[in-house]
Amino acid sequence: MLEVVHSKKLQNVMATRDNNEFKFALRDVAAHAPKLSNPYDRVRCAEWARKLASLPDDNLESCKIRNEYIQFLRIQIRNNFLHGPFMSPPPETPTLCPLAENLGNMIAHQIPYLPRTGPIAPILHHGSPDGRAFVSAKQIPGGGVLCYMAVSPEGFD
Repeated sequence: MLEVVHSKKLQNVMATRDNNEFKFALRDVAAHAPKLSNPYDRVRCAEWARKLASLPDDNLESCKIRNEYIQFLRIQIRNNFLHGPFMSPPPETPTLCPLAENLGNMIAHQIPYLPRTGPIAPILHHGSPDGRAFVSAKQIPGGGVLCYMAVSPEGFD
């Protein structure tokens, strides 16, 4: 029983952290979006911000997906361009697929002989508390693990 209570408290802490991260990134997007030179990009940015804000925040998986998209949008807006999924309006579905799956399918669409990707579930996905390091690991079918690690002295804004 104690383990269940501890697990729920941990999930609440993680959900709060993810929600705070999302709110901070959303404010940053709102501050930098008007600087986009193309008015159509500003409209698409607003559509995506509304879509991401409308996604449920009641479970960790949906929070992670929402944060992946908002951080990717934030990077693009801070560099004054939109690319990838943000070049078109967001889907009208109630949820979004993980960003990695979306990007993989976009690449497969542009290169027809590549297979489409299915759900991608990392076994580890973690950023350092100071925002300067990130690591993700995914099991490879048939044995092995694919690891991705990024480190930046300034952090990942």
